[in-house]
Amino acid sequence: MKYGKMLGMVIVIVALCSVVGCKPPITEKFEEIKNNETAFVVQLEGKEQAKLDSLESLRKMQVSTKRINISQRYQKIGRPWWAAKVIPTVAVIKVDRSPVTREWSADKETGTSNKNQGIWVESMDSIGFSTGFNCTAMVTEEEAAKFLYLYPSGSLTDVMDNQIRNEIQAVASEKAAEYKMDECREKKLEIIQAVREKVVPKFAETGVFITTIGMFGGFEYEDKEIQNSINATFVAQQEKIVSKAQLEAQTDKNNTIEKAAIGVKNAAITRAEGEAEAVKIKADAEASAILAVAKASQEANSNPVFLELKKLEVEMARLKVWDGKYPQWYMGGADGKDMSILMQPPQVK
Repeated sequence: MKYGKMLGMVIVIVALCSVVGCKPPITEKFEEIKNNETAFVVQLEGKEQAKLDSLESLRKMQVSTKRINISQRYQKIGRPWWAAKVIPTVAVIKVDRSPVTREWSADKETGTSNKNQGIWVESMDSIGFSTGFNCTAMVTEEEAAKFLYLYPSGSLTDVMDNQIRNEIQAVASEKAAEYKMDECREKKLEIIQAVREKVVPKFAETGVFITTIGMFGGFEYEDKEIQNSINATFVAQQEKIVSKAQLEAQTDKNNTIEKAAIGVKNAAITRAEGEAEAVKIKADAEASAILAVAKASQEANSNPVFLELKKLEVEMARLKVWDGKYPQWYMGGADGKDMSILMQPPQVK
């Protein structure tokens, strides 16, 4: 009986030890890779342990799978056989290739950050000023290994806020120093072109593809009085422009009135010329008709038949007014044969 109790106690103790002293289970662990990410699987131990000492070795670790099974093993952490924990034997490093846009300005209300990230430069005549810059960049899948090799943090945002922003400021400062302050306001295009020509190719060699670099906003001067003077000058220039525009508008109005008057004048002249031409045409037509009649009469007078008809017309007219009496006087030829013309001498009172 005594031995039975002892045996039972041993069994209980062994059972408790087996329960309490179990190793943690190794369960499958996966790492999901998004479409905008590029993954690198790094061996943490063993003969195939990765060495990140070259770009080529890092490229060999790049994988195209979208779900990676993380291999694991037990690590002994104490004397008991169950004193162990599960650790991974590989690490997955991901590079986010999504485009990132940053805006750097001295005004915390306009930039990406609420900090003063203005890019300050100085003109040839030692006037300090700042203007806003914006930049958009991304990492291509082909250059993800190069980017990770040069920037182990893998954060494109950090690279833009530090490396790219500093480079933009250096190039902009160098270019702005070539011009006086009055010229800098007119040379914005030259400044931004110089920035693009130097910054974009430089970071393309590091795996960063810059799609956009531009300026936004106006110049902000270290000396506020400069801005006040510029504002006053601008107001005066605007007033001059307004006055000039009003003068041009009045001139255009006067020209319109003058053109309208000239139009009326030309219309009257054209109408008068038309009427004169009509009168001339009518006169020419009447003259032509008269000439035609005269020509016809001349031709008729030379026709014997026409002359006889005219004589008959005269005789008929005489007979209509004749009272049947012959005049006592007549004029005729010396031979007394021509009696064609009779005359009634006046009565003697």
